[in-house]
Amino acid sequence: MSDINGTVVSYRNGIISVLAALPFVSLTGLFGKFLSHSPLLIVQGRTVFAFGALLLALLILRKKIIFSNYREWLRLILCGIILAVHWIAFFKSIQVSTVAIGLLTFASYPLFTTFLEPIFFHEKLSKRNVSAVLIVICGLALMATSPSDNSGSILSGSVIQGVLWGLGGGLGFALLTLLNRGHVRHHSPLLLTCWQNGFAAMVLLPWSLSESWVLSTADWALLFVLGVVCTVGGHALLINGLRNVRAQTASMLIAGLEPVCAIVFALFLLGEVPSLQTLVGGILIVSTTVFMITRSE
Repeated sequence: MSDINGTVVSYRNGIISVLAALPFVSLTGLFGKFLSHSPLLIVQGRTVFAFGALLLALLILRKKIIFSNYREWLRLILCGIILAVHWIAFFKSIQVSTVAIGLLTFASYPLFTTFLEPIFFHEKLSKRNVSAVLIVICGLALMATSPSDNSGSILSGSVIQGVLWGLGGGLGFALLTLLNRGHVRHHSPLLLTCWQNGFAAMVLLPWSLSESWVLSTADWALLFVLGVVCTVGGHALLINGLRNVRAQTASMLIAGLEPVCAIVFALFLLGEVPSLQTLVGGILIVSTTVFMITRSE
């Protein structure tokens, strides 16, 4: 009985950790829109700030910062590359279209996670999760076609580009989530987040050197918030939650609730009032996500 209670508590803590990551992750798209620079420059600045903050924290806490196994380093390098590509695709989607399209198409990543997780971990594909993903897609479709989005015709070139870049970012995040699930059971979330950002910054450095780094004080401040607050806070909490929560469940939580949180932030920070259609889509997403939490595992 104590083992069962311990499992329930661990799972509940994992859910809380994933939910705590939501505000940080949801703010990312808004801050990214405020920065009128290339996605490459934004991601380079973000990863450098995140890596520096995490490395300093690990040194202050006197935590382990080096891996002895070369395979661990290879996996971290791979995660860093995927992380860099994911973020570039995400910000590119927002810049060529809108924040709504970037967030809503990125939210497709549970589709990739749901069907890739059984391949990665030889687990049975959950029919309930597949059904829930389809319901979430319906909610996202309602939000995406809401009159408040002002994103223009779905056939316009910018929208199509935004959707394709957003789907690419979703695939990248799904792969990163699955790789982290197998990695986080043996290492600190802070350590993993630190080196993944570090390698992402290293990979992008040769290309970002050609960028114009003449930034205003406000731009540097936004990059700091994006790198330290959103990245370190959000991804460390998410990775920590993967200790006790399946990647499919974490994907449902983030993808289902992140657009809703972003709409709330946009309401208070940008004065954007959501339409009734957007609210209906959000209710559909939240109710499905809550059902998944109560029924999962």
